[in-house]
Amino acid sequence: MRPTIGITSPACHSSAEEQRGAEVQRHFRLLESLGADVVVIAKGKPAAQALESHSLKGILFSGGGDVDASLYGGSEELSWDRVDAERDAGEVALLRRAYAQQIPMLCVCRGMQLANVALGGKLIEDIQSELGGQYRLSHHQLRELERPPRERVHEVSVDPDSALAGILGSNRIWTNSLHHQAIRTVAPALRAVGHAEDGVIEAVELLDRQFFFFGVQWHPEFLPADESSVRLYTAFLEAARASIPDSGMHE
Repeated sequence: MRPTIGITSPACHSSAEEQRGAEVQRHFRLLESLGADVVVIAKGKPAAQALESHSLKGILFSGGGDVDASLYGGSEELSWDRVDAERDAGEVALLRRAYAQQIPMLCVCRGMQLANVALGGKLIEDIQSELGGQYRLSHHQLRELERPPRERVHEVSVDPDSALAGILGSNRIWTNSLHHQAIRTVAPALRAVGHAEDGVIEAVELLDRQFFFFGVQWHPEFLPADESSVRLYTAFLEAARASIPDSGMHE
């Protein structure tokens, strides 16, 4: 059966083609190609309506601007990139509701940061300001290196004992990097399982591993030919498919 997967969007219209940005479009095509029915969750759509109207079996929290610093007691002066309080509020509510229902979730870049905040963690508002003279590894390749998202710019080390390493098939992968914020304090329900060489957290998973819930700081949608990206999306789809109730009818 084809599970229905929702993808969060920064736009206000749930069905118009133009509301799918480049990132959302890429997630959409990848998930469809792997056997999902995909819907886009518009900004501002109530959490209960988003979950129930489409009987979602999985949610992908996509990238975008900074999470509002007021949600985790951070510095608003350092959180400056496309802050959208309406999007934050809607997605925090959606994630918490989906988490309570143990709906499979994949959280990408901003999505991972939002998940961490929604579950009680905090963020580094700006990595370069935080590290100062120790900032040597570029974390926003487009702005800092003028290298497109399809290129891989740094290595991520993944805890070999983590569930994520099993999914990716490796504990060392090369990724792209398009963020200026990162996790500072990991939410109580999560654990950090991936790091860049400068210590920045690049991946999280659930402490108790009760259901599929992973966050990655890179953008696998821009690396669709990478084995690790395919394995990550495939595992997500398998978890969503497994959550579909058995009808009791077998051939």
